[in-house]
Amino acid sequence: MTRTDLSPAAETPRDPEEAALAAGVARELFGLEGRLEPLPGEKDRNYRLTTPDGDRHVLKIHAPGTDPVELDLQDAALLHLAAAPGAPPAPRPVAALDGRHTVPAPWPDGTRAARMLTWMDGRPWAQIRPTEERLRDLGRHVAAVDLALRGFTHHGMRRELLWSLTSAPRVAGLAPLVAGELRPLVEEVFDRYRTHVAPRLAALPHQVIHNDANELNILVDDRGAVAGLIDFGDVVWNPRVCGLAVAAAYATQGHADPLRAVLPLVAGYDEVTPLRPEELEVLFDLTRTRLAISLCLSAHHHAQDPDNTYLLVSRHGVAQALRRLAGTDADLAHFRLRDAVGYAPDPRARAVRRHFDADEARPAPLLEDGVEGGVAGGYGDLPAPAPPPHRPRPDATEPRDTGSGGAEAEEAGPVVRLGIEVAAVAGAAVRCPLPSVVHAVRAEGGGVVVLEHRTGDGEPFWTLYRHLAPASVAALRPGTRLSAGDPLGTLDTAPPEGPVTLGVQLVTHLAGLGAAFPWTAPAGEADLWTGISLHPGALLRPHPRERPVPPAGPPPAPRRAARDVAARRRVNLSRALSLSYREPLHIVRGEGAHLYDASGRRWLDLVNNVCHVGHCHPRVVEAGHRQAALLNTNTRYLHESLVEYARRLVELLPDPLRVCFFVNSGSEANDLALRLATAHTGAEDVLVLDHAYHGHLSSQIALSPYKFDRRGGRGRPGTTHVCELPDPYRGRLRTGRDRDLARGYAASVAERLAGLRAAGRRPAAFFAESLQSCGGQIVYPDGYLREAFALARAAGGVCVADEVQVGLGRVGRHLWGFETQGVVPDIVTLGKPMGNGHPLAAVVTTPEVARSFENGMEYFNTFGGNPVSAEVGLAVLDVIRDERLQARARRLGERLLRGLRALQERHPLVGDVRGEGLFLGVELSLDDRRAATAQAAAVKEAVKARGVLVSTDGPDDNVLKIKPPLVLGEADCDLFLDVLGDALDEVEKAL
Repeated sequence: MTRTDLSPAAETPRDPEEAALAAGVARELFGLEGRLEPLPGEKDRNYRLTTPDGDRHVLKIHAPGTDPVELDLQDAALLHLAAAPGAPPAPRPVAALDGRHTVPAPWPDGTRAARMLTWMDGRPWAQIRPTEERLRDLGRHVAAVDLALRGFTHHGMRRELLWSLTSAPRVAGLAPLVAGELRPLVEEVFDRYRTHVAPRLAALPHQVIHNDANELNILVDDRGAVAGLIDFGDVVWNPRVCGLAVAAAYATQGHADPLRAVLPLVAGYDEVTPLRPEELEVLFDLTRTRLAISLCLSAHHHAQDPDNTYLLVSRHGVAQALRRLAGTDADLAHFRLRDAVGYAPDPRARAVRRHFDADEARPAPLLEDGVEGGVAGGYGDLPAPAPPPHRPRPDATEPRDTGSGGAEAEEAGPVVRLGIEVAAVAGAAVRCPLPSVVHAVRAEGGGVVVLEHRTGDGEPFWTLYRHLAPASVAALRPGTRLSAGDPLGTLDTAPPEGPVTLGVQLVTHLAGLGAAFPWTAPAGEADLWTGISLHPGALLRPHPRERPVPPAGPPPAPRRAARDVAARRRVNLSRALSLSYREPLHIVRGEGAHLYDASGRRWLDLVNNVCHVGHCHPRVVEAGHRQAALLNTNTRYLHESLVEYARRLVELLPDPLRVCFFVNSGSEANDLALRLATAHTGAEDVLVLDHAYHGHLSSQIALSPYKFDRRGGRGRPGTTHVCELPDPYRGRLRTGRDRDLARGYAASVAERLAGLRAAGRRPAAFFAESLQSCGGQIVYPDGYLREAFALARAAGGVCVADEVQVGLGRVGRHLWGFETQGVVPDIVTLGKPMGNGHPLAAVVTTPEVARSFENGMEYFNTFGGNPVSAEVGLAVLDVIRDERLQARARRLGERLLRGLRALQERHPLVGDVRGEGLFLGVELSLDDRRAATAQAAAVKEAVKARGVLVSTDGPDDNVLKIKPPLVLGEADCDLFLDVLGDALDEVEKAL
């Protein structure tokens, strides 16, 4: 037990008669007799008592002055653990004969408090080698103790305790007692605590924690597995993560790279008790704070009792760990911890990606026309471990160890490239692509220039340029401001064994390395480093999209004519399946944004948001073909493609969404989301929006007023509660007429929740498409989802964002539709665009929700997450990135909106034009905003007659919906606007 005051420890000699006194205490007060053996103790008298029948106990005779409230706190915590279902083993208080757990006992120096605990078998953690699996096991055990203590409270839990990490400001006053080179290290830790940690602590989850998982308080069995924690003398109310930080502080000791060593410990903890991003943000600093506190208190106590060598027992290991962690960049440590538990390493990387993907950054060319020869070395490739002899490794002049964030791989190990090598011409001028400030220049060896930039929101990021002629960059000075197009330098001369190349990187954090930022990273750390050094393709000219190679000769003639195909459908397929258009199309081929019918006629497809990156995109087709020729199996086997695809999705989503499930359709995704919500909340009632459609499974028809309230539907189920659709054009509250539409429409959510509360029920979930599709391409009032989510969460529900229609860049300004509303859901469902026509869908949720689903029933989906689907999904993500399709959706969406609004001014039938990116709606209305249903159908057919495919939707089928493949071209937009204008002229003449 560690101390709560500043008095030194004192080893009092044992009185030979004490054992007899202790035996009397055990016999008279607890009714136990047996053999007593003394045990080590800092201040207390401890004995192991073995009864004649072999039962063993620990008798504790506490030091004079021990606070009885603290002892009661310990007993209460241990009894709580003993009663908690599934709690890990821990000592259990044994009641005295009078029923109390702490009783007064006579002792030579006066009355002391006596307690009896059950014995725990095992040997100390200090006696074993801490392997990766053992550290992971320890993390799981510490988390299990925290989990069992989560609901525990006690009137003494908020006690003042110097060993509590929140006491760091008080302990910092002892730093002058720390001698030598350790003092500035300790002072830096406390400074960092004051500026970075302390302001964040109040927002973290708090609970009672064990607070002392050191190498002597952790017991292991004969196999080295953790058997339990002992010594609950330091239990205290603290931020939950402090208990993990204490365990990590002790686990760092004795390792050459302390931070890497404890990553399995952190990952193990997260398996049981998911760590929040805010906790990971302070974990590294809290770990160092525990080491600093230990050194300060050791120095203080030793100053008071210089002859007591017991006080210096752990000082060496603590000091060594603190020294080794001193060179670690705190942000890079934070990124490592995030990566260890499955978060994207740098949380700011999403803002940098968005800056490029949403077309906010429009880089000037790096190289002039005619000198760029394409990519000579790809991002993420596995090049040869050593660079060519003529060109030193970019970081060869720097130390290998970058402070638990070592950048360069060892020569013998495989490495991945963290940038792109662009083939060019020797002496070619390299120009600055964006407004920037020169951050660092290295002229020696291979010239390197580092430029600092800012996103529109002020987030910093950096670009690096390698292999520049040293003389050409020598004049650049850090701090110099550059404009897009300004010269940076010229490319170095050609090496004997390879082409001249320009190395380009896009970096979200330099980790304190400046121009020594790594060009390659160990393959085993690729996830970490590629989360900081992003794919730099946005800085380069987009390469022309490859066109699929058509089969030789004309397409094979269909065996059946269109009328015969239709006839066969009628007899062998259900008539519940519908066909589009009065004269159905017999489509035989697709390419880009176009479909081709059996006669060879080309149709501009403005409906198909499934083929997100274009019909039959060659990279997607090739990826599926390549993997199908190798293997297709299921998730019961390990496969790299699946985990890589999950990682890539997670890095595109905001915290804390990081646990993926893969399925085959949006309907399946929403069905699974419902299961997750009910498992997590224990409730069954769901709130949905009017006219919503979430899928064709029975569970989803029950959540879809678009189905259950229309022809053939059975009406609203009792557990579904329909909220008002926030339609700013035809709804109860309207843009331009009413104020605060978001709050006004959210009042309907509040009313449904109040009804549930009155009935003694609570919601499982609030389900909403991020922008409603079947309801008529509805863009909610700004802030609506924020209001609705807050209400649902306050009532105990989770919030589900259905991104099946609009995800992966369709809305242009953002990658995800929910981002347009400034919210982060608890569960996201994805579907249509993920596989570009291949059946692929997903659910991504928080670790807390995912853990609730782990109830013993296996989740298995035969085809969900198969390797072919994963490779197809990866190819789709690559195409979106490399062809900058999100930025394209924004630009072409704005072009279409301008044109549609111009048509609105000329055509009275056009009541409203709305949308985001390439998710657009044109609502056709009569007087008083009455739905022009018949006219919308006529316009759809008239547009089709002119070679363009659109569809209608909305409660009254009067909204033209426009959601084409994102590879749509400017000429396609102009063609559609002309065609729609002609169609409106034609239909309006008949009014």
